[in-house]
Amino acid sequence: MVQSKSTEPMPGGLKGALVVVWLQAAVNLVYALVGFHENQNDIDHGYTDHSGLLVMASWVTLGIAVLLAACALATAAHQDWARRTVIVLEVLNLLSDAVLVMAGGAVAGLLGMVVAVAVIGGFGSRRTIAWVRWG
Repeated sequence: MVQSKSTEPMPGGLKGALVVVWLQAAVNLVYALVGFHENQNDIDHGYTDHSGLLVMASWVTLGIAVLLAACALATAAHQDWARRTVIVLEVLNLLSDAVLVMAGGAVAGLLGMVVAVAVIGGFGSRRTIAWVRWG
């Protein structure tokens, strides 16, 4: 006999975390598009010193945006790999924000840390793990 999926609703913490992940994906997409535009603008004006670095950063940002969106969709579809991937990305975000705080961007870095911890909490709770794995 095949077991059917439970009709248990998505945990509230996960819903909030998914909203934040979608917002992060959208912001990353905007940053990537702005980066590509600025690179082209610099090239048009003859500034090509750092164009390769800007293009690479824009592609990485675009890739992270797509990965975050895919993880949000997959988590909603009970895929545990996506839940773990989001947690790893948020831990990397925490490390990046720690560097930002040390470099003098205390407000932005601390805000980013709070958001990352909230997302990790939403994706790492026992209710979420149970919902994703056995829901």
